[in-house]
Parts: sequence; C-alpha cells; structure tokens
Amino acid sequence: MQTTTILLIDDHTILREGYQQLLESAGFKVVAQASNSEEGYRQFLNLEPDICIIDISMPGAGGLECIRRITARNPKAKILVCTMHDDSTLAIRAMDMGARGYITKSCSSSVLIEAVRTIVNKGHYLSTEIARAIAMDKLVHANHKLDALSHQEFAVFRMVAEGKSINDMAESLALAPKTVSNYKTNMMRKLGTSNLAEIIFLAQKTGVLHTPPA
Repeated sequence: MQTTTILLIDDHTILREGYQQLLESAGFKVVAQASNSEEGYRQFLNLEPDICIIDISMPGAGGLECIRRITARNPKAKILVCTMHDDSTLAIRAMDMGARGYITKSCSSSVLIEAVRTIVNKGHYLSTEIARAIAMDKLVHANHKLDALSHQEFAVFRMVAEGKSINDMAESLALAPKTVSNYKTNMMRKLGTSNLAEIIFLAQKTGVLHTPPA
C-alpha cells in the first residue's frame, strides 16, 4: 500500500515540525514544508502530493489564494485547511474554492489525523465547531430572508410550505386568488426559492414548519 504524501504550508515553523512528527507517526509521509503561499504552490507543482495542509493567515498572498491557484491547476487536488480562524465565512469560502476540509488549530491531534484520512479517501471533513458555525450562519441568513417578507407574504410562505393551494390560501386570507399568486411570486423572489422543495426546506430549517407535509 502506497504511503500518503503530504505538503505542509504554514508560516509557523514549530507548528509545521509538530504536524510532521504527528502525521508521520500515524503512517503518512510529509514530503515538504512551505512557509508561504508562493513557496507552497511551487512545491505543489514539483511534488504533486496526495494532500496539502494549508493555513489561511500567511505572509504574502495568503492561504485562500494558495487554494485558488492549486485547484485552478488541478481541480482534483486534495486540500485540508488547518487554521486558527473558526469563522464560518472563511470556511465556506475555502470550501467553495475547492478545499476538501476545514479544521482549527485548537482541534485535537486525532481530529487532524481523521481529517487527513477522510480527505485522502475522497471525502470531506469539517471539525465539529466549524460545522456548527456554518449551520448557525445559514440559519441566521435564512431568518434574515424571512424578515424581508411582509405580513401577507409570510402567511403565504407558511401555507405554501404546508401544501396549501392558491384557492385554499385565498379563502383563508380573504383575498383574491390572483392577489395570493402575486404574494407567492414576491415571496419566492425575496427568499431566492424556485420550487416547493426549497420552500419546505427553508420552512423546516427556520422552524416555521416543524414536520414535513403529508
């Protein structure tokens, strides 16, 4: 069985050396270390490691730019972000750029090993606190979208999620079906939804709809 090769890209020498000892004790092989984005990208091109472990905050271009350049060169590149930043926005941006995983430096050594193994086996990995932060971020954004709805639009949103027809909603709201249809169109535009499944998902996520419709 071929040994997994790793490139470490982090501007802290002590951390890189610590990671190398930890990873190699777990059976991986660290083929190189780099202290900045530019050097890391060059090492990636020269060595083509199985996985890169990259910090976000580094001198020069920084970790996000390094991720962008690596994935632009090889969209299948496997990248794990290991950083001090537990911000959901950075995590989402890194994953959108092609990173396969995101963990923080406060994680235990077992989390680092598990993350590397998961990504090498073609999976994705988020540490618990990052997954929770992303979930909360999405929930907050969803609630902000609901705040943009008028009283009538919100009522239509809730009833659409419950599976009510235009005529049913018109009767409940004492409005003309055409008026309800207009409220529905405005509601979907404001929420950025295009179909019933998305409306139901958003309603469940925000607690407006607690159980799936029959």
